[in-house]
Amino acid sequence: MSDDSALHEKPLEFLTSIANTGGDCDGQAILPVNGHYRCTCSCGHWDIDIDDPQEGLRRARIHTGSTTEHPTGRS
Repeated sequence: MSDDSALHEKPLEFLTSIANTGGDCDGQAILPVNGHYRCTCSCGHWDIDIDDPQEGLRRARIHTGSTTEHPTGRS
């Protein structure tokens, strides 16, 4: 993640805006929790635990439809 990311500049405003989305996939989070990563979406329908943050990012892209990749790694 680059240092000029909006998350680095205004995390509270970003989190507040996605908290009020009403079930849309406007924001995903990949957070470290006790040696693994918790991946969630503002839609409330996607919440997984994963060992690798890059895999969490890949799955977030699949969840939001921003890639045509299948969760098993196939297109």
